[in-house]
Amino acid sequence: MGGYAMQSKHSKKTSLIFSTLLVVVIVAALAGCSPKSASPGDSANAPETKETASPTETSASSGSNAAPADDTKEFVTLTWYMTAPLDPRPNEEKVMKDLNDRLKEKINANVVFKFVDGATYAQKMKVAAAAGEQFDIFLDLNQLGFSQIVSSGMALEVDDLLNKYGQDILKKVPDQAWQAVTARGKKFGISNPSAWVSSYNISLRKDIVDKYSIDYQNIHTYDQLEPVLKMLKEKEPNLIPFMGDFVSALPNTMDKISPMIGYDNLDGQWKSLLDNPEWVKIQKLQHDWYLKGYISKKLVTDYAEFKTGKYAGSIYHIYDASFAKVSTDLGTPMVSTPLDFTNYVTGSTIRSAVNYISKTSKHPERAMMLLNLLFKDKDLFNRFCYGLEGDDWNYVSGKGTDNPTIKTKDKLEWAIWHPFIGSLWDQWPSNWNSQEVLDGLKAAIDKAKYSPYVGFTFDSSPVKKEMAQIDALEPELKTIYMAKDLDAKMAEYKEKAKKAGLDNVIAEIQKQVDAWKTADGK
Repeated sequence: MGGYAMQSKHSKKTSLIFSTLLVVVIVAALAGCSPKSASPGDSANAPETKETASPTETSASSGSNAAPADDTKEFVTLTWYMTAPLDPRPNEEKVMKDLNDRLKEKINANVVFKFVDGATYAQKMKVAAAAGEQFDIFLDLNQLGFSQIVSSGMALEVDDLLNKYGQDILKKVPDQAWQAVTARGKKFGISNPSAWVSSYNISLRKDIVDKYSIDYQNIHTYDQLEPVLKMLKEKEPNLIPFMGDFVSALPNTMDKISPMIGYDNLDGQWKSLLDNPEWVKIQKLQHDWYLKGYISKKLVTDYAEFKTGKYAGSIYHIYDASFAKVSTDLGTPMVSTPLDFTNYVTGSTIRSAVNYISKTSKHPERAMMLLNLLFKDKDLFNRFCYGLEGDDWNYVSGKGTDNPTIKTKDKLEWAIWHPFIGSLWDQWPSNWNSQEVLDGLKAAIDKAKYSPYVGFTFDSSPVKKEMAQIDALEPELKTIYMAKDLDAKMAEYKEKAKKAGLDNVIAEIQKQVDAWKTADGK
């Protein structure tokens, strides 16, 4: 998944949230269709249990030194709100029975998931919080937003809980990433490691590469690709040389606080997308290729279009050294080469999948134990995600090891995307993501830089109207490269953004940045 390509192409078709991730990200992370609405009460059949906290289950701020064995004496049920990754889920009851049997043995608890359709998730959580509903954990995929969660008091501070019960989480979440979920010097959530930066690459049909002996391995920029496209335009008149979603494959140098506004890490300025040189460069490239006939005359953003056989190459969202994933998704044998551009991990990509412990939780200690267990126990973590062995998946190789390869059934009856509940890097390789894909995503993260504003969250309420008007321009910009006079069209949109109040927004951002720096002693 990814921030993020967080998961496979399959998840693009099943999850609303990944129509916008990636990115973040987890990477990476996925486009998708809106799943059907799931009832907020959908859950496994859990046994009736007493819900009163035991004397040994202390509050989140407790400094209790009780031994872990004492902390799990009472059997409890934990409730976890989550965006529905799959709907329907025919095998849910059987999967949850198996998982809860394992949880009872490990932390003397079970869990009830409340899956909610992505389109209504934010509103549902606001209503639940306002009503004081008791639940223990809730996932946020940037629907509610960190600032709102903290300011509304929905989540507990988790520093003490992490220090006592979350040691495995602390080992696996990078130190810098905690800034994105920290306010007033306190941690409020757990950001699940994922594809927090882009790992886009250039992919070409293998038969075309072989036919013309294309040295694809030495192509890492669009400038290096252009001579190949020119040659294909001349020698393969029945093919469109290139298909690609350039909108998604932008260099990740801008730390965005909205679709149109962010911090440009290359020049240190807060600005609109229209003033970002990297974005402008891509628009001019697309415009030039559009006029030369190297790309389609229509906007293409779905890999299914490649399967029509009309294209010789494409941008692809994950670098896969084995080429297996890209070949499967594009429907023909492909080869790939990574695009070489600067990547920044940003606050919004880190916050692409964050779990919080609810302020209304009766069992915050046990909730943290559950979250930590999913970081500690790879076998349990993957069974949560993949479902029941035999029913939902089978081993391909490595059974009995810590990192087996598995294959899920073609028709999924249960799935939770790994970054929803833990670290993507603990995923068992499968037909969702091969080990090569996971390694490629991880390598992109490891060499990326962190934005200096990872820990800054913007309160948009003082300029809410202006930002809404500016962000409303973003969908129109997806086809701006088709304009007859690109420079004139860009100037027109810059003027629209200015009239919508861009200067006021930038001034408000700077005001809040200055206050943030002062408060943090920066």
